[in-house]
Amino acid sequence: MNKFMSTILKLDFSLFVVAGFALVIMMLVTVVDVTMRSFGSPIVGSVELISFFGALSIGLAIPYTTWTKGHILVDFVLEKMGRRLKKFTLSVTRLSGIVLFLVCAINFILFGLDMMKSNQVSGAFKLPLYPIAFGLAVSCFLQTATLFCDLVKVVRGDSHE
Repeated sequence: MNKFMSTILKLDFSLFVVAGFALVIMMLVTVVDVTMRSFGSPIVGSVELISFFGALSIGLAIPYTTWTKGHILVDFVLEKMGRRLKKFTLSVTRLSGIVLFLVCAINFILFGLDMMKSNQVSGAFKLPLYPIAFGLAVSCFLQTATLFCDLVKVVRGDSHE
């Protein structure tokens, strides 16, 4: 199980790095576009590019952020619970998250296949849209595995919440 968890952590971090690159590209496109606007020739399709990279930067960062507990956590209710009730509550929320992200991943795949079949492309650059949906599906599957690892930690008593 530790090997599986280590592999998931490495995959989470890899997607996190890709999300970081997407964020840097978004910033560069924004700076160049604003600069070019002052000279009267903005980047055509800059909003489109920023939208694509924004979806990737947010979506791909979710699994690693979950692993490192980087999300906002409001745990004042959990602090009032006993150890067994807290463990039960954490287990139920992890299982709910697994189901939710599994449904999201499957729907992203179906959405991507639909976009691929209908040959949907972006407005300015005519880029296919389905790779974004498939990338987010991968992220959702990885989030499912991350939540499973977190569930294992909760059941073992390794969780630090």
